[in-house]
Amino acid sequence: MQRQKTTKGRGKIAASVAAAVALTMAITVQAGDVENIQKGLAKLLPGSPPDSIEPTPIKGLYQVMVGPQVLYMSGDGKYLLQGTLVDIPGKRNLTEPAEEKAKLAAIKRVGEDKMISFGSKDAKHTITVFTDIDCPYCAKLHKEMPKYNKAGIRVRYMFFPRAGVGSSSYEKAIAVWCAADRKKALTDAKAGKPIEMKKCDNPVLQHMKLGEAMGVRGTPAIVLDDGEMLPGYVPASRLAAYLDKKGQNTKSTANSMK
Repeated sequence: MQRQKTTKGRGKIAASVAAAVALTMAITVQAGDVENIQKGLAKLLPGSPPDSIEPTPIKGLYQVMVGPQVLYMSGDGKYLLQGTLVDIPGKRNLTEPAEEKAKLAAIKRVGEDKMISFGSKDAKHTITVFTDIDCPYCAKLHKEMPKYNKAGIRVRYMFFPRAGVGSSSYEKAIAVWCAADRKKALTDAKAGKPIEMKKCDNPVLQHMKLGEAMGVRGTPAIVLDDGEMLPGYVPASRLAAYLDKKGQNTKSTANSMK
């Protein structure tokens, strides 16, 4: 009897494995589709190769990440669309988590050595803020820096002078980056104090291009540590509570899946 149960158990396991393999094969990228998508994308966006190509639940449609953007392309590389893909039965937005993942990856590629950071690297949360030196709400956020840091939030700055290249805000951003003490220069500039207008190699234009690709329309624009982007100023206490709540929800979801 024991042997018979074992045999049945093995049969069930084998059936489960076979089903999993079949499912995996059903959603893998079809041969030739990657090349088709790469060629099609090169015609439309030359110089912007895809960072990843993944299948979607829709047969023949692929999710394509290009920098911080999420696109959808047909396997023959002839059709592209940009929008939100929704799983109706599951009531899930499939595009949003992909976009958040793409934003984080794009920010990581810039590198922290090209940002100005306030707070401990061991902080509970790390946010990335697109900032404009002449933006009043950006200055308001910066005045609360001790509160953000005390609440366990590390702030990494990237520049996004809204007036554009060549503007006074743009030149100030460069001067801050070229200062011997970038943190002090940024704090002084945001407080309206004069700073030495230096020039040097800088990442300001790179920051701006990334912000535009991510859909930044105003400042401050706050990218959370899970990739969600919040437009505008959020007080330190409110942001800390929001981040902690998100962390608890994520932990609860993970536990429910075990």
